Amino acid sequence: MKTRTKIFIISELRNISTRFVGLLFLTFVFFAFFFTSCKPDPEPLMPTIYLVFEDGLTNDGDTVVVGAPLKFKVVVDGPEANITNFTVKKEYDGVVKTVMDSGLNSPGFTLNKTFYQSVEDETTWVFAVQDRNKNTAQVSLKIYKDPNSEFGGIIEYDIITLGYQNNSNLPHFFLPSTGNVYMQDSASMFQSLVDVLVYFNYSEDNGVMLPSPTFSSPGEEISATGELYEDYYPYITDWTTRNYTKWDIRADNGVSAADFDNAHNDSLLIVSYDDVWGKKKYKWSNAGTIIPFMTADGKKGIVKVLDADHTDDGQISFSMKIQL
Repeated sequence: MKTRTKIFIISELRNISTRFVGLLFLTFVFFAFFFTSCKPDPEPLMPTIYLVFEDGLTNDGDTVVVGAPLKFKVVVDGPEANITNFTVKKEYDGVVKTVMDSGLNSPGFTLNKTFYQSVEDETTWVFAVQDRNKNTAQVSLKIYKDPNSEFGGIIEYDIITLGYQNNSNLPHFFLPSTGNVYMQDSASMFQSLVDVLVYFNYSEDNGVMLPSPTFSSPGEEISATGELYEDYYPYITDWTTRNYTKWDIRADNGVSAADFDNAHNDSLLIVSYDDVWGKKKYKWSNAGTIIPFMTADGKKGIVKVLDADHTDDGQISFSMKIQL
């Protein structure tokens, strides 16, 4: 009996040991699974943006004279989601001003962009992107106005008259740098200097079609398609240079007729044009309309419309002041 009892006890101890080891194993498997399943998701990959600083480009801390170009090179990457928005803002004297706000859908891009030094003493330029997952990134730099900046000279044109597309007697194109107005043949010979053209049509305004004397330029559409190229001046499609002038389309840009008349340097021209509102054409350019603009080579100016016919064989007369 004693031997049998010993054997029984040893057997039971072995069974208990086996069950304990099994329990330990199951416990280990449970906790391993638990901690593995509770492991946090990996952090999302954020978009990146940085500025390239090299010769010929604007650098952080630069001091720049008023009116001089600011040349930026921006590199953007969306490693996990496409970039859907790109903005450029200026911060100065407690003011935040958006100078560019562009929607897109790109995995990344490299952008060369030129702006121009304004009259603010110290400005922080902020470049920012957002991807499709709403993740953002930004980079900034500070630019100082050269305290020795002087306002520059301007060219003043008291009256320029251009004909609309169906006016065969008057020129359609204006070259602000020279003061010349040209018909087709001469304009085609001096394509690189043509910054202004005009035409007439009807454009919709809040559901109403209104007569629309229009200021534009040969580069109105990069694709060279639309009424300007197909109906009004089709020969422009053969030009190898089509300058793009941007027209500030704000209804109220703060410039009065008296301001325009009294401007004899480029200070008013510099502060009046807002690049955010710079678009490919200005419609409804009726008498009394004042329009800031910027040419393809960065010259800022202002137009004051003197008179505008409302037929496509009519004409428009205007004054202009533009930077030298």
